[in-house]
Amino acid sequence: MTSLDFEVSANHDVYMGLSSVNRREPDIYEILIGCWGNNQSFIRQCPESNVSGYCEPTVREITPNILSGYGIYDRFWVTFDNSTIAVGRHGTSTPFMEATYPAPLDINYVGVFTAYGSDGYWKFHSFC
Repeated sequence: MTSLDFEVSANHDVYMGLSSVNRREPDIYEILIGCWGNNQSFIRQCPESNVSGYCEPTVREITPNILSGYGIYDRFWVTFDNSTIAVGRHGTSTPFMEATYPAPLDINYVGVFTAYGSDGYWKFHSFC
């Protein structure tokens, strides 16, 4: 299993991509935290066959105010193995989001960004 332990400071729309290649392309897992006004979080897979650019969430959770806002760091963890991606808050062992995929991707790269006018600052504590 592979895991990430990180902190992020942002108002909304925190994105993380897990991919087998070193660029944002289709055939990627995306983890979105604090989207839609800091109210929802998602895990989704964007398959190579997707040409529209929009990928339907595999998992969608209502997560009001999951991000504390700019200037305050929120700490999360992500684990991924051959088929399951889980996301949780630091200090808890139970994920608040989890998705399993029947044809898993090889994860070799992680990309991060914020969107829709939200600035983001990241701190990575571990990548195992």
